Amino acid sequence: MSNEREELYVRVDGYRVLLQDLEAVNQIIENIHEASEVLSQVRDVKEKSIDTIYENIDRLNEKLEDIEMEMPEVDGAPTVEYAPENHEEPDRIDDSVQELHSELENLQSELSDLGN
Repeated sequence: MSNEREELYVRVDGYRVLLQDLEAVNQIIENIHEASEVLSQVRDVKEKSIDTIYENIDRLNEKLEDIEMEMPEVDGAPTVEYAPENHEEPDRIDDSVQELHSELENLQSELSDLGN
């Protein structure tokens, strides 16, 4: 036997169709990966939304307690006119809800792009 390297050629009928199918499989895998990332982002937005709801409920309860403390009692006592000493600006409500809405719109756009 000689030291020459033996070569074997194999003819594959339909190799172009096979390459197209492999490319399609590759694209499907990429789509699944992108959809998984979007789903993860949706979960994050959901968690942020829930946290925002609880934070705002806590803030609402605090404000209601403040209002209750400032309200004069009416149990037969003479009416006292209320004049606040300081005119402080109310706490600004952060834009967290608007930010969440914006994130959801971005995710919706990404999902639409995946479908195309």
